[in-house]
Amino acid sequence: MTAEVWLLVLAAALGHALWNFAARKVAGDMAVLWLAFGTGMVVMLPVSALFWWQGTPLNLSWPSLLCLAATGVFHAFYFALLGSAYEQGEISLVYPVARGSGIGLTAFVAWLLLGDEISPIGAIGIVLVFLGILSLGWPALRQRAGSLRLALGVGMTIVCYSLVDKIGVGYMHPIYYITGMWIIGTLLSAPFVLRRAELPMREVMRIYWPHILLIGLGSQATYLLILYAYTMGPISYIIAARESSVVIGAALGFCFLKERLTAFKTIGILAIFGGLVLLKAG
Repeated sequence: MTAEVWLLVLAAALGHALWNFAARKVAGDMAVLWLAFGTGMVVMLPVSALFWWQGTPLNLSWPSLLCLAATGVFHAFYFALLGSAYEQGEISLVYPVARGSGIGLTAFVAWLLLGDEISPIGAIGIVLVFLGILSLGWPALRQRAGSLRLALGVGMTIVCYSLVDKIGVGYMHPIYYITGMWIIGTLLSAPFVLRRAELPMREVMRIYWPHILLIGLGSQATYLLILYAYTMGPISYIIAARESSVVIGAALGFCFLKERLTAFKTIGILAIFGGLVLLKAG
């Protein structure tokens, strides 16, 4: 993995952990997440218009449109499942299981279908990150079956949209791609969210506007970094390295939400760190 891709992925990991921390602070409130999703969409519309005005081609081929439709659906499920998971579980448990459950499968499918090349050192690094994340989430495997199922569901959506997006940015510029993805995901999520909302949306915006901005802009910026990284490197390495956000998310849970630092979590953090070192070397 080149230094440029490495820095992009680590910056995305930090941003991803921060906006997930904000999501956990509001207990995964679906109205807050949906408004944040919509905020990201509104911000990206003028950015896309600027890119189009400056002459960046908009490739609306059938493959790009199919990828956009698929990733929009997967992201709608992702946010619905993520919100439900944070309603029930701690960030230091839900976040590791959700992020980690798809690493091994994503790497395998990318190697099988997309021709990703994985060196022996890189493969060991991926395995270490995967095992470290499972260690972080081990208490959830024993104690919280409900939040565990939801977190695993989030992980499966990550596998699906990651593979689709790796293909999609090969056909469409990342700026246009993420804008289309956010529009589709926001529209598809609307009926589910509006039906479950306990407060009027105007009231939710008034109370939670800092969280809405952080989640909306943070999720938008961090995933845009990942889309750019997809155009420069193998998805297997990028997905695994991105999961350094798990360590940051767990640390935020320990420091600010008073969640316990257990032996399993310590082992998990060390394993992820070792895996990241090997990924950089591979």
